[in-house]
Amino acid sequence: MSFKLKSSSWQSTQKIARLFVQTILEKKPRSQGALVLGLMGELGSGKTTFIRGFIKSFGIKKRITSPTFLIMRKFFSASQKCYLYHFDFYRSSSRKDLKILEFDKIIKNPQNIVLIEWAEKIKNLLPKNAIWLTFQHGKEINQRLILIKTKNK
Repeated sequence: MSFKLKSSSWQSTQKIARLFVQTILEKKPRSQGALVLGLMGELGSGKTTFIRGFIKSFGIKKRITSPTFLIMRKFFSASQKCYLYHFDFYRSSSRKDLKILEFDKIIKNPQNIVLIEWAEKIKNLLPKNAIWLTFQHGKEINQRLILIKTKNK
């Protein structure tokens, strides 16, 4: 299944993320491993903005920035009793980095939600049931297009 959404501002992108969270939490069986979202798109296309809205909807109050230099940030949602992992592979996607971060262990745990910027760099390492989001610049200056693809079982 796939669908395309249009955002006209960063606020709209974050609202889409919050609505997306409500939808996936209602439908996701938590026994298949982590919920994995692979985000793709050019620089400045809205990936981090979407993730910021997504993570905030879990009650996280911390300032949410992209972990471009750290590769990973980890958050705990007391309301959902789960960990959220935000990966950014813009600068790295080496197997060594993944091993150090215990990436395999993280994506196998059904209590985790994993958001990955530049996920195309590790596409072959992600589960088949990962949800793919592609971000594009729209025709207007602040417009973004978000294509969401889920795999039907």
